[in-house]
Amino acid sequence: MQQYDIVVIGGGPAGLAAAISAKEQYEGKILILERENQLGGTINQCIHDGFGLNTFSENLTGPEFVQKFIDKVNKLGISYKLDTMVLNLSDSKEINAVNAYDGIFKIRAKAIIIATGCRERPRGSSNLAGSTCAGIYTVGSAQKFVNIEGFMPGKQIIILGTGDIALIMASRLAIEGANVKAVVESKDFIDAVDKKLGDSLNDFNIQLRTKQKITAIKGEGRIEGVTLAKLDNNNEVISGSEEYISCDALLLSVKLYPDNELAKQAKIEIDLSTGQILLNEKLQTNIAGIFACGNVAMGYDFSESVIKQSQNIGIATTKYLKNYKG
Repeated sequence: MQQYDIVVIGGGPAGLAAAISAKEQYEGKILILERENQLGGTINQCIHDGFGLNTFSENLTGPEFVQKFIDKVNKLGISYKLDTMVLNLSDSKEINAVNAYDGIFKIRAKAIIIATGCRERPRGSSNLAGSTCAGIYTVGSAQKFVNIEGFMPGKQIIILGTGDIALIMASRLAIEGANVKAVVESKDFIDAVDKKLGDSLNDFNIQLRTKQKITAIKGEGRIEGVTLAKLDNNNEVISGSEEYISCDALLLSVKLYPDNELAKQAKIEIDLSTGQILLNEKLQTNIAGIFACGNVAMGYDFSESVIKQSQNIGIATTKYLKNYKG
């Protein structure tokens, strides 16, 4: 069984920041486990700028932002395993993981930092009626297809919802040559935290349809179109307002939810309303020596907002280890 002082589960900005902070305070063996084939997490697919202003006083793209952390990890000699899936986490701080090189292996750690981030909710959370045909994606999946894999989700696209990534992807898809036929929002305002993203729709002549919803999806093998309807002040469909629009892809701006499955396995306390891992005054979970940082503990927030918290978790972990008695 492999032995480490600290194991960080998740190699996104939060996990990297926590590992760096811990290494700067403590000369122990630290290992980062990342399920993707590169460090950085989902921020690698965020090729737009706007990152780094608070942390580095620079305006960086997502990959540029996270590369600064990766460079520091390498400089400090922090170990990491990529393409590695953590299968199980126990309350005794034992980890079962698997990758193609090591096969299934076990790790015992004196301290563990969970930095598994958030995941997109499935289509079911959108309460969409109609066909379950192909061509319906979350905006995060579409972002990965376009920016990482080099594939287009479709050519005639409808986007449901106005979260930040939805609006970013609307302009991104237009740049790539897609016809973004409409961005649909049931509220009378855009949902994005960065309201300036709404201006990009005008730049690309993309229709913003507020107070509307999708009432039907047409298509068998693949989506062929959707029916939109206007909503009144009570969010009820206005009879006779239905309009059919053809499309070959529908992107859903769904809410994010903390990726807390490993925490549940270890019987770590979770906020049932938010899904976030609960931390005490020592920044630990209810299990001594297991910590959590980033969006899995804070809920969804911009990457820079979680950096300071993650650095504090790294420091708290080293304080725990300096008093560790086994």
